[in-house]
Amino acid sequence: MSGETRKALRQALAIGALGLLAGAAVHVPLLKRFVRGEFRETFLSRSEYPGVRLITLQEGEDLWAGGGAVFFDARPEGPYGEGHVPGALRLAAEEEDAWLSAVVEGVHRERTLVVYCEGGDCQSSLHLAKRLHDQGFKDVRVLAGGWKAWTEAGLPEEKSRDQE
Repeated sequence: MSGETRKALRQALAIGALGLLAGAAVHVPLLKRFVRGEFRETFLSRSEYPGVRLITLQEGEDLWAGGGAVFFDARPEGPYGEGHVPGALRLAAEEEDAWLSAVVEGVHRERTLVVYCEGGDCQSSLHLAKRLHDQGFKDVRVLAGGWKAWTEAGLPEEKSRDQE
């Protein structure tokens, strides 16, 4: 290896190292929050939640069109009333366990469930999926992109009667 090549390699490594240090320095508050475990609830551990998985909009549409899944809207009553996936049941992620149990009563634990929330950085559907899994449901799917992706794709929507 020539002297020029070694020099260029050292400079590239130095620039890369400086870039890593600058990136870490800029994101110190974020890194501290990560180390404290603040983001743990936004991740999905396959070992803890083997029956929960993310699905694409196309998979969600196919499940809805096939009628083989029960859809749950994890948003609060107001947004749900303004529009939701046709046939979706409202079950806000923060609802009490008694309400959750009442809503899912009669739904077979082997049935496929699809949960969604607003979309974007909304985590309500993931929280609800975990709670449904903890209630014994074996096949819980989280619709990536949520309600926002559903409406942007021009898929059917339903409004609550008092919103029509």
